[in-house]
Amino acid sequence: MGKPFYYFGKALYTLGRPFFPTKVIGKENILKKDRCIYASNHLSAIDIPLIQVHIPGYRRYIGKKEYKEKRFSRFCLSHFGVIFIDRDKPELSVMREIFKVLDDGQIVLFPEGTRNTGNEKEMLPMKGGLAVFAAKSGAPVIPILFYRKPKVFRKNYMYIGKPLDICGQYKGRMPSSAVAEKLTEMYEYEFAKTRIILDDYVENKRWKKKNRLPEGVVPEAVTEWIKEHPAPNFEN
Repeated sequence: MGKPFYYFGKALYTLGRPFFPTKVIGKENILKKDRCIYASNHLSAIDIPLIQVHIPGYRRYIGKKEYKEKRFSRFCLSHFGVIFIDRDKPELSVMREIFKVLDDGQIVLFPEGTRNTGNEKEMLPMKGGLAVFAAKSGAPVIPILFYRKPKVFRKNYMYIGKPLDICGQYKGRMPSSAVAEKLTEMYEYEFAKTRIILDDYVENKRWKKKNRLPEGVVPEAVTEWIKEHPAPNFEN
C-alpha cells in the first residue's frame, strides 16, 4: 500500500502548497529514478510534505523509532512507506531493508536525527547513519537545504545540491565506526559549504538575470569560506 498512500498524501499536500510558497533552486540536480539518498536539514514537520511535493518520484523515508510508539503516527507513517529505525541500536532487519531499497530506489533521511530548534543556518551534528548507508550502498547523497523554517505565507527557499559521492575506497563496504565518523565529518563539511551557496543565492537574488553568475563560476563567498575552512580528509 506504500506507493498509493504516498501519492494520495502527495495530492493532499499539493492542496496546501500555496500556503507555503517555496522557490526550489537546483532542480537540475534532482534524480527522479536512479538510486540515491536525499539528505535534508530538518526545521519543521512541514519539511517532509515540501520535499514530497517539490521532488518528483517515489521514495522511502527513514524515521526514528519513537514515531512507531504512537498508534496513529505508526499507522499513517507505515502506510506512507517510512522505515523506523533505532538510531542507537539499529536492528539488522531494518538495515537490510534500507540497503534493499537502495539497490535500485531512493530514500530520504534527516541526518541530524531530530528537528533543529536552534540556529536555522547551522545544522546540528550529524548522526552516523548517512555515512553508513552511503558507503555500503554506494548511492550518491543529494543534499537538500531549507533556507529557513517554513511558515504560512512566508516565502522560503529549498536548495537541492549536486550529488555528493565522497566515499571513495569505502564505497560498497560497511564502514567501521572510525571510518563512518570521518565520512560524517566530510558530509558535515559539504553541507556547510552548501549553506554558503544557498545564502549567496538568496541574499544576492541570483535568480535575476542581472545577478546571475556565469556557468561554472563559484560565488566569492564560497571561495572565501573554503580558504578559511580546509576540507577534511582521511590523512589529517
